[in-house]
Amino acid sequence: MWYVIQTMTGHEEELVRMINRVLPQNVYEECFVAYFERIWRKQQQSLIHVERLFPGYVFVVSDDPNELYQCLKKVPAMSRLMSDGLFHFLPLEEGEEEFFKDMLDGDHIVRLSYVEKDSRGHVYRLTGPVKKYMEQVVRWQYKKRYVLIRLKLLGKEKIVSLGIILNEDVRQEIAYGKVEAPLTVPDVYRIEIPGADKPDISPMYEVGDSVVVVSGALAGMAGVVWKVKKNTVEIGIRLFGQDMAMEVPVRDICREEARASG
Repeated sequence: MWYVIQTMTGHEEELVRMINRVLPQNVYEECFVAYFERIWRKQQQSLIHVERLFPGYVFVVSDDPNELYQCLKKVPAMSRLMSDGLFHFLPLEEGEEEFFKDMLDGDHIVRLSYVEKDSRGHVYRLTGPVKKYMEQVVRWQYKKRYVLIRLKLLGKEKIVSLGIILNEDVRQEIAYGKVEAPLTVPDVYRIEIPGADKPDISPMYEVGDSVVVVSGALAGMAGVVWKVKKNTVEIGIRLFGQDMAMEVPVRDICREEARASG
């Protein structure tokens, strides 16, 4: 199970080093601080910061929490923190633990999520940690390169920010800025974009293609592509006894033969 040690902000890494140095390895699996990547924009340039996800919190994984707690009490520095009310040892709930397992990579960092928007500002491509928790997104802050996510930690609702990266950032070389994590970072940030939620829309549809609307208000209706735009197509649909032009997002249609073969 996962447990949280709540301590003084700014001393998280010091606490991790102390636990790793003085506690028996058989009472816990690992002890770490959770971090997240964030893009900061400065003078039209993008910088990657690696910051503490939850300042003041240290995570411990252990199958024997009672023994772990007793060992912590025997460490003078931690015993003093406990007596001063500056040290709390609390378990994560199952859903909370699952969230962190999904989000954190092997370095205990929530990596950037890649986001692409259509012409109306709607997300049509999303990769990375955020995609599984889309329903918990409270707000998208595209200019500041983060989203706000609603989650529970220690039974209480919290709003946390997670970093996103846009296509315009990918086109430039990105350097590192502030790095709170004890990591050795390269000179330039290495961008890795895995597969997206939605399939790649390239190549675009062509005029004359027979298509079917698969989602939205016109779902189920068939038509012919009349005009192709960047993220939408104009299709001719037989409606109310006459042919009418309707503009539909590319993500909402598929070719007639593709639906038949599926």
